[in-house]
Amino acid sequence: MGLWFFLSEWFSDIPTHGALFKRSMINAAWAMGLILVLMFLKAPADCAFLVVVATFAANGVMFVIFQKQRD
Repeated sequence: MGLWFFLSEWFSDIPTHGALFKRSMINAAWAMGLILVLMFLKAPADCAFLVVVATFAANGVMFVIFQKQRD
């Protein structure tokens, strides 16, 4: 499965629940990767906390925008 197929609904005009789920999972994957990098760099826990909070905030904004597009 190619990367373009995976991201195909990211740029779609019609918001679907599948596209929203893919977007939130992509954000979560980036956050986990960034937390691993911070762990290897031995960054303070505050940085990892900010990454997790920012991920929840980004996903929350996406959910609100998704709902407004659906309405």
